[in-house]
Formats: sequence, structure tokens, C-alpha cells
Amino acid sequence: MKKILLWMLVVSMIVVFSLAGCKTAVAGEEKAAVAGEEEPTAEKEEPTAEKEEPVAEELAKAPEDFVGEINVWHFNDEFDDYMLPIFREKYPNITVNATKLPMAELLTKLEAAFLTGVGIPDVFVGEQSWVKKMVQYDVWENLSAEPYNAEEVAADQYDYCKDLGRDADGNLVALSYQATPGGVFYRRSMAEEVFGVSEPDDVGALMTDMDAFLDMSRKLKEAGIFLIPGVEDIQRFFFFNKKQPWVEDGKLTIEDVVLDYFDVAKTIRDEGMDAKLGAWTPEWSAAPNADEVFSYVWPTWGLFFVLEPAAPDTFGDFAVAHGPAPFAWGGTWLGISKDSEKKDLAWEFVKTMATDKDLLRSYADESGDVISDKVLAEEIAVDYSREFLGGQNHYRYFLDELDRLGTAGWAQRVTRYDEDIQGQFITALMEYVNGTMTKDEAIQSFKDGVVSLYPEIDVG
Repeated sequence: MKKILLWMLVVSMIVVFSLAGCKTAVAGEEKAAVAGEEEPTAEKEEPTAEKEEPVAEELAKAPEDFVGEINVWHFNDEFDDYMLPIFREKYPNITVNATKLPMAELLTKLEAAFLTGVGIPDVFVGEQSWVKKMVQYDVWENLSAEPYNAEEVAADQYDYCKDLGRDADGNLVALSYQATPGGVFYRRSMAEEVFGVSEPDDVGALMTDMDAFLDMSRKLKEAGIFLIPGVEDIQRFFFFNKKQPWVEDGKLTIEDVVLDYFDVAKTIRDEGMDAKLGAWTPEWSAAPNADEVFSYVWPTWGLFFVLEPAAPDTFGDFAVAHGPAPFAWGGTWLGISKDSEKKDLAWEFVKTMATDKDLLRSYADESGDVISDKVLAEEIAVDYSREFLGGQNHYRYFLDELDRLGTAGWAQRVTRYDEDIQGQFITALMEYVNGTMTKDEAIQSFKDGVVSLYPEIDVG
């Protein structure tokens, strides 16, 4: 990490790119003056406003006027399936060399490139779980500055989407095209059988807090149905409702809300209310197509990337409702490398992928994903339905959930340590849940795990 920080000092000295078109215009004016070009008479001189207008038009470049090649590193299926074809059609003369890598491999490869200073792409993405690492490494261009003016370009985006892409000085260095609020996807038929209701508002009213969630779980158990696949699945109800950063002034903060997670998870496991399925295992992935588990805690993208492909036999029997607490999960941020020699082309790519309303509308219509543009999202939500969810307007649901998230203010509390710390927490929690450690031992194990990764953090 020290090497990364040393390299960042070098990277941060790179001169900010300025638009070549502007230089060309100035140079042309100077050349004309040197050549002794005749000044127009006062009678022939046009009003200033009329003179400036054609100059602005001359400097405005059409998409086809951008010519060149950029390298882009990402992990996203939606780039290949939806978004890149639209960009390439709009910008026919920009060649995008897109390299898709598994998420963990992408992070490793990026960090190696930062260390050596070799092979850094013009544009690269960050995922919510590690986007703050990229921000703190100081390897992305300041997009709030000229000539990008991202504050204006991204004015319609949800605040949390922008907040996660800001550096310590409040500058935007990365933009996102999606918002990823979550919810509880549940089986309508099971809800009707056990609770006598099946519509999202009615089911959501049964789990307004964690105590109600556990009461629901006990009633499901009596019917031979598990509440959730495993206790790991509910972690974001707790992590996203902290009131303080995990690390502040170099000290680890363990709030009561995350300690409650130990107790809730242990209760669910001891009372046999989860299916004891480990996250991302084949059995866990297959659960939505069977009849043993009631609900799945997923964000927006979980609907079309996970649930729908996994549940052909239960298609149409799902809906999504508000859970005990709001949360988000995942998301992609795009930024321009400070090392790029093609920042003008890179900006056209980032700007278009994250803010172009035609592209975002097409992507939302085809995928069902919730976009970061709040104005456009509201338009889409007016008339939307998903067959997999029994015709429910999941877009409207998720925008309501975004309102809950917005008031929580969680994005301002995210640090570069969060994903690693939460990974250590889950490891310790599972030791407690499985009976191999006491709660106090598990908490100490959690602290020890944090120190092993970040010795500089005071865990108390």
C-alpha cells in the first residue's frame, strides 16, 4: 500500500488536459493578427452576441467528429449486452477496446498497474464495494473541473450516486449510470398461504422492523418454510443503517446496530428459520426455483441477473416489498485515468455511459435496471411492470426505496475500508452462529481480523 501511495504522488502531478479545439481557435486568431488582417469598420461590425454564437457552434463537436481509440476495463455484463453497442453507434469513430474481467481480478489488475505505472487504461470502473479505494488512490481525473463540468452534466443524478464518486475535497471523480436500492423479494403464494395477503404493501407491513421480521419468520417456520436462504443474506439491513463510519480518526467504531446482527443471526439459526445455505453456492442459487424459502434480500440487479434466470418454474410468483431497513448493494462508477493521453475521448465515453438520457432510457427499458438519473427514472416509473413479479411496477418500488436511502445519509459514511471490515465481521459472525465461538470471542476475532488487514486501525 505504501508503494501505491508513493505512486499516487507522482500521478497527481499530471497536467490536466485542455481541449485542443480551444487552442486551435486561439492560435488561428493570433495568426490572423500577425498577418495584418484588415480590421472591419465600425459600420460593418456586428453586435457581440451575434458574433459569439457562430464561434460556439464551430467549437461544438458532433459525436462523429471524435476520432481515436481508448482502452476500457470493466466487469459488467450490461456493457456488452446493452450499453457499448449504443455508444459505438453514436460515436462511430471512437474505437473502444473493452476488456471485461471478473470483479476481483479487475481490482487486482488495476492495483498492479498503479504500482508499476504501466498499462493503466484510459477509463476504468469501480464497484461500490471498492470504489472508495480508487477515489483515495487519487488515480481518477477531477471531473468537477474544466473542461468536464460534471456537476452540471450530472445534475439530475441521485445524490448518493454522486457522493460515492467524490474525493475528500468534494470533487466528482467518477460517475455512475445506475442506482441499486434493495428490497425483499418474496413468494406471493407462500405469503397468501401463511399470512392471508400477497400484495407488496401488505407483506411489507408485516416486516417494518427486525422484531416483526422475526415474528414473520416464526410463522413461516410453522408452515415448514424458511424465511431466508442463510443468515449472511440480511447483513445489509444492519451495515447500511450505521450512523458512523466504520473507521473515523483511525479508530474502529462498532455500533449497537451491527452487534444486533450477532443476536438476530443467532436467533434465526438456533430456531431453524434459515435454510443454512452459504451465499453464492449452487444450492443457494437454485433456491428461488424450489418451494422451501420465502424471501431473498436483493438489490435492483438481483432481479434480472440472479432471480429471473434461476426461477423458471416459479416465474410470476414473486414480488418485492420494503424490508426492515433500507439498503443498497453494488453499482458501477466510471472514471478517467489521470494517466490517459486521450482524456477528450475518455470523457465522451464516461459522460455518455453515465448521463446520456437516450442511452439510459434504452438500457432501462430493455434491462429493467434502475438508472442514476432521477428525472428520467421518475418518467420511466409512471408506467412500468415486470412479468416475473406478477406485473408489479418494481421501478416505482425502488424509487420509493431510494427516498428512504437518501434520508439515511449512508453514502457520506462509506470509507475505503468498509468491504474488508464487513468481510471480517461476517467471518466472525458465522463462527458464532455455528457455535464454534462465543459472542465475545467472535467480536474479538473480528477485531483481530481487522488489525491483520489494517494494522494502522485502532480497534480498541
